[in-house]
Amino acid sequence: MVNKALVFRHVLFWLIFISYELAFLHFTVGWRATLVHFIIYYSLNIGLFYFNAFIILDFAFFKTPKPYLISSALILLELIGYLAVKFTLDFLLSDNANPHSNDLKHTELYVMTNIWRAIYFIGLSIAYWSMLYLIRFKHRNHLIETAQLKTLAKHLELENKYMSVENAYLQNQISPHLLFNTLNFIYTTVRSLSENAGEGVTRLSDLMRYSLVSADDSRTVLLTEEVRQLENLVELCRMRFGDEFYLQFKKKGKLAGIRIIPLILITLVENMMKHGDLGEKRYPARITLEAKGNGLLFETKNRKRNTSLYPKGGLGLKNIEKRLNNYYHEQYILLTRDVEDLYTVTLTLTDL
Repeated sequence: MVNKALVFRHVLFWLIFISYELAFLHFTVGWRATLVHFIIYYSLNIGLFYFNAFIILDFAFFKTPKPYLISSALILLELIGYLAVKFTLDFLLSDNANPHSNDLKHTELYVMTNIWRAIYFIGLSIAYWSMLYLIRFKHRNHLIETAQLKTLAKHLELENKYMSVENAYLQNQISPHLLFNTLNFIYTTVRSLSENAGEGVTRLSDLMRYSLVSADDSRTVLLTEEVRQLENLVELCRMRFGDEFYLQFKKKGKLAGIRIIPLILITLVENMMKHGDLGEKRYPARITLEAKGNGLLFETKNRKRNTSLYPKGGLGLKNIEKRLNNYYHEQYILLTRDVEDLYTVTLTLTDL
């Protein structure tokens, strides 16, 4: 798109420049050419100005390895071409008003005058191009400095966030330590009164410790350790509900050596226990874990509870799916099946 303001400034400059030169000629040597002559010759000189700035200098300095040498050679060729065009125009337009009309090719003064005129406009062109280059250079440096400052600001922002998170993490260490010390005290106190209660405290402590140290999606844990904590969760619920708790847990295949991201299976089972009906002996809840080659199949199946103390917002499954997607990408399938009074969740992991 043409910049109208820029075009206007250029036109205004040339009008002032030409007016100045014509006024100087008028008051010093008088008019010696027609208006047509002035239009032709000024068109040639202005063309030389822009050709030198936007063709010769741009090419030499932006597209060649030796700009100064190449620009000097091109300007010399440009000067020769200009003189050739100028001499041709003088020959074609020569008349009695031209004092050199009879000796255009033999007057040394005439040749030097034209060379000086060409150098004059080339010099103006070089000054103009240098000013543009300086403006471009300053603008580019401004953009680079702005980008660097933005990068630095983002870096400092990330660093501050990291420090805030680290400080929060260190401060929060007080809470887990206090919790585990309290659980140890409770275990010591109740073990002498009830072996069952002591075992419950031990399992809860073990499960919570695992949840805290494993809650990092950037690492994996052994499947056998996840299963051990899953069994802790099941036993805690069994201890809580006693004879009104019915759940079957079946494991198939070679589970040793397999690694998964932590707390996925535990969260699925916890979700089943929160919202499922595990108190019906005829319809026990079922957990199936099966290793197949380099893959894994995990499934929970339970009757739906008519009433629940917990809201059914589905956030647990959504969070699990986000974690699975972040780590496994296309190597997992998570399916839910909700029919009548039965609810099933199936997780398949591949290429473990």
